[in-house]
Amino acid sequence: MGTTEDISDRRVARPDLDAWVDALHAAERKRAERRSGRGAWEIAQWPVAMAVVCAFAALTYTRNGWIPFLSGADLAVHEFGHMVFVWAPTLWYQFAGSFMQVALPLGVCAYFWRWRRDRFAAVVTLAWAAESLDNVSVYIYDATRMVLPLFNDDGSGAGHDWHNILSELGLLSWTDPLAYLVRAGSVVLFLVAFVLALCCLLRALRPV
Repeated sequence: MGTTEDISDRRVARPDLDAWVDALHAAERKRAERRSGRGAWEIAQWPVAMAVVCAFAALTYTRNGWIPFLSGADLAVHEFGHMVFVWAPTLWYQFAGSFMQVALPLGVCAYFWRWRRDRFAAVVTLAWAAESLDNVSVYIYDATRMVLPLFNDDGSGAGHDWHNILSELGLLSWTDPLAYLVRAGSVVLFLVAFVLALCCLLRALRPV
């Protein structure tokens, strides 16, 4: 006969229970870390973010789409977009400036939200994208008026991107509706940024 196994030395494997206990302990540690690490800025940053969004929106819609410094950055990104697409067909090249000045802040917003997990920076850069989109709407609105002073233009209006784009597409008569539609998109982005900040504030105020 074989030797009998001492039951007191037997270890019964219960991976399901062990995993559940480990998860419970991890959650408890996380709650403890949140209790100890929560500072004043964790809550205060969200009213600040909402104030920044409101300030950007107020300046955007009371200055005809032009905000000191920020709109200068938009112009630099706009011209950079033209440089990046200098190889492309003329229509793409003309559209690239407006595209880049909105796509860049949206890309930065996605980076902060998805990879850096920096919600505050994501909200602020989303508000920047909203401001930049309204700046594009002003440029579109000028396509049939051509009164905006343009960078590196000889005064003839030949370098007006949106006049050329809409003329090429046969949509010049749609200038105003398109401009209003783009401005509506800007308003939506501002609202989304504000709501995100508000949701983050409510989450920060929630008991742990």
